[in-house]
Amino acid sequence: MIQVDAKILNDADFRIGQPELESAEAELSRDAVRTVQEATWLETLRNKKTVLIDTPDYSKTDRRLMAKDLQEIYWLWLNLAKLDNGPNIVLAIQKEMFTGHFFFDKMQKIELEPLQPEAMLEAYKRRFPTTDPFTDEALLTLARMSRGIFRRFLRYITLTLDLWQTRPEPRDPIDSATVKEAVTVDRLAEDMELELVEVFPKQSDLRIQAVRLLMHLEESGPQKQSELAEGLGMEDYAASRLLAKLELHRYITRARSGTDKIVDIAKKEAAA
Repeated sequence: MIQVDAKILNDADFRIGQPELESAEAELSRDAVRTVQEATWLETLRNKKTVLIDTPDYSKTDRRLMAKDLQEIYWLWLNLAKLDNGPNIVLAIQKEMFTGHFFFDKMQKIELEPLQPEAMLEAYKRRFPTTDPFTDEALLTLARMSRGIFRRFLRYITLTLDLWQTRPEPRDPIDSATVKEAVTVDRLAEDMELELVEVFPKQSDLRIQAVRLLMHLEESGPQKQSELAEGLGMEDYAASRLLAKLELHRYITRARSGTDKIVDIAKKEAAA
């Protein structure tokens, strides 16, 4: 199997270096260089059993980048389909984007459930003989921060290790406090930017507050709305408005409990 990022398929500078590209185009036409690149791609992939294409997170309001990537993937699919026993193409894409493009009708759709923190911890333990230098709780914290997205889990592990290695020896095991120091709320907000910008398009401060709130719920579990507002240092009316937005976009759920409401993380489906 070979794994490819979608942007590689339409990024000429990646396929051959910029100096080599400019040199080739000086001697040949741009179309000739493109033809050589396409032939090289097909020759590289023709003997693979599976090609996994991992697409980036797309904006829900601007589908142009997705359409451009899908056009390149469609070209690849058409050419590989001409081969005898050509490879299967597996395309990972956000579930909410899986509509509005003719190529989707040609695919077999499989929806993936989000990974729970415990499952991500188990995957780590299967890959490595020990959790050192992490504590189990630190890895669970990283998994919660990742919100079921395994590539974020790996990225946050790397960030935490980078910080830990700057500490003087002997180093203590990595705990949840170290994790939260390495993976800041700003970093979490940055990684969730594309999805949260749809909820709070012109309010970056609310995006930060939303990340804090979601992480608080991930760690604490279901909580009364009044206690949640107090724990985050927010006024009741401000917390209520923030929660209403997040509930509308299915990030959280609220259930009436007497004069209060119980707030919990919504059981969201992962990308298909």
